[in-house]
Amino acid sequence: MALGTYTGPDETWVHQAATRLNEGELHRLARWLNEAERDPDTFRRYASEPADVSPETHRFAVEFTNALMDKDVPKPPGPR
Repeated sequence: MALGTYTGPDETWVHQAATRLNEGELHRLARWLNEAERDPDTFRRYASEPADVSPETHRFAVEFTNALMDKDVPKPPGPR
């Protein structure tokens, strides 16, 4: 999916939430939007304010997921 093309329910909220979750990393934005399209309930769980967990637990879950996303980020070539 191209960036910014999510057109499902609550489109504006999904884009705002994905932008907040990606923490400025463009490669994460596409993955969060793909997750919103693939599994909206899971995306809402990560993007919404936690109701049944502490803010620290919620923050850990988002940071953990972002760290998993970063494992596939291409590394720039090293010096030759």
